[in-house]
Amino acid sequence: MDKTLLHEMITELYQRTKAGELDRIERIKEINALVEAYHDSVGKSPDSAALERMANLIIYEELSDSHPDKMTREEYPIMSETQLSRRKEGKHRKKEANYRIEVPFKLAENVGVDGRNYALPVRRDRSLRENVAVDEQAKSRNKERRKRYTDFINGRTSGQFTVNIATGEKIIH
Repeated sequence: MDKTLLHEMITELYQRTKAGELDRIERIKEINALVEAYHDSVGKSPDSAALERMANLIIYEELSDSHPDKMTREEYPIMSETQLSRRKEGKHRKKEANYRIEVPFKLAENVGVDGRNYALPVRRDRSLRENVAVDEQAKSRNKERRKRYTDFINGRTSGQFTVNIATGEKIIH
């Protein structure tokens, strides 16, 4: 028995299963007989592709169940490749449908039960526009400070006074 004959026999089992001729117990018996016959003729177990096809044939009912609520309805649900890609990546859906997809746990790593993000805060970089606005404000404040300081040095601000130490005379400006 060679690989092509093995795959043909697996395909024939698939067709009989889809037609409803085989139940799970009968399928398992036939698959075991097929694996033993292949092992006796070739001397080693079938390749991984054939074993995967046979495993999928055993759990045919679970994989062919396309009910959208299968994950909550079944005790031990098994997703097909299409269902898994739909759940993880949002594939095989209508374009206009607004379905949510699964998000990785990494994104919720620092979120507590109360919904608050407990991650260490990260300072964001300012945009060029924000930096220009901050610089303009700083320049205007510096100009104001310089004017007040110059007035203070020259004695032109209100409430200032000068005391002549020798005479003790107080002059209010």
